[in-house]
Amino acid sequence: MVAESQERRSERLEVRVPPSLHSRVSHAAALRGQTVAAFVTAAVQDAAQRAIEDAEVTRLNRDDFERLARALDADDAPNEALRAAAARHRALASGHA
Repeated sequence: MVAESQERRSERLEVRVPPSLHSRVSHAAALRGQTVAAFVTAAVQDAAQRAIEDAEVTRLNRDDFERLARALDADDAPNEALRAAAARHRALASGHA
């Protein structure tokens, strides 16, 4: 697999922005010693990574992680509320709700 920095740039993103935002982006790029294109590419890449992680990664503090680990380790059978919730989920997921 080719690293993103070595990947051929064949796709194009175009966006219209207000003049004030264009000025801010140009200024920020200059402060970083980057072209506007390089600055926007890096910013979009960072924002996309954060959005994906926010949607796909669950973060727990230590106490919540320990509670989850204990619950997963417990060999308790599901109670009636859990069985009912699972049945509702199956019905919704199959479109028979």
